[in-house]
Amino acid sequence: MLKKTMAPALLKAGAVTCALAATLTVALAATIPSGTKILCVLGQGVNSATLKVGTDFKLRIDDPAQPDLTGAAIHGHVTDVAGPGGMTRARIGFLLDYIQFKSGSRASIHAIIVSKNVTQTNTAAVRQEAVKFSLPPMPNGTVTPGPIAWQMNFRRDAAPSVSPPPAGNTSGYVYAQKSNENIVVSPGAPVTIQLTSNLTTP
Repeated sequence: MLKKTMAPALLKAGAVTCALAATLTVALAATIPSGTKILCVLGQGVNSATLKVGTDFKLRIDDPAQPDLTGAAIHGHVTDVAGPGGMTRARIGFLLDYIQFKSGSRASIHAIIVSKNVTQTNTAAVRQEAVKFSLPPMPNGTVTPGPIAWQMNFRRDAAPSVSPPPAGNTSGYVYAQKSNENIVVSPGAPVTIQLTSNLTTP
């Protein structure tokens, strides 16, 4: 009889424990708002003289102000490399692929690298730029003036409209400071990123 009486009580206690655990898990998740700057360090050295397209790199997060990101790293890869030539400065194109948290889980990340030597680009806008030549000639079509920063759309019987770039710049170019030098960055060099969309931790 005692066993029959205790069984429902134990089941109820187990259900309460599971509910509390689920609540605690949700409470541990945090959302870091867009615009937040995060301090990182470069995981390995970079030299544009030897770097190859497709090379992976890591930005290890090292920011005491972001305890939820302890042990996390941003993973990316190189999309373009060019050495100095004439008046042209050396450059390295890159793409930030995802962030991997200490737990091993991954999430997409949308951010820019804060540096005067980095020019941001937008992957969605680049794709639009690649297909624009297949569109009908003006006044129908899309024109992207200068660097990919905004677009002007032309339609029949309508005034031209200007649209902002899609949110979430995740790519860009690093340029050498001078036209006669390669880009050399030591491992552990500080890198600051700024989120362009919210980031939710697990």
